[in-house]
Amino acid sequence: MKLDDKEIKTILKSLPNRGDMLNLKCPTREIIDSLTGLWGLLILRALSENDVLRNAELKRFVPGISEKMLAQTLRRLERIGFIERVSYPEIPPRVEYSLSKIGRRSSKMLIAFCEFLEENFKPIAHQMLIYDQADHSRPWQKPRR
Repeated sequence: MKLDDKEIKTILKSLPNRGDMLNLKCPTREIIDSLTGLWGLLILRALSENDVLRNAELKRFVPGISEKMLAQTLRRLERIGFIERVSYPEIPPRVEYSLSKIGRRSSKMLIAFCEFLEENFKPIAHQMLIYDQADHSRPWQKPRR
């Protein structure tokens, strides 16, 4: 369904000025889901370190991502306005991706978070190992049969 400018303005006026991620119906949940998935973060990181990348280049910078997942993630990031897609009418077709203005602003914070995880990987891995070795049974619950 295609919306005209008037309909878009009406919808935007009905939205609150600030999102609330703890509210089940808040659209920020979809945005955070698009950004914080593994592939979204890695694509944003690759684009923040390179002004413009094409599909094949993104695949090299994001090892392990399939063509399908790359396409889906790029569409999601483009939909929420964090990346820009430029398609050139050439043969063969050429498509380039770059961070949008809001994508550049957010990527600084997301990359800082990635760097925090990389710098603190050992203590986090240590905690994961301890947790995995612990007995997490609940003796007050009957075992399922």
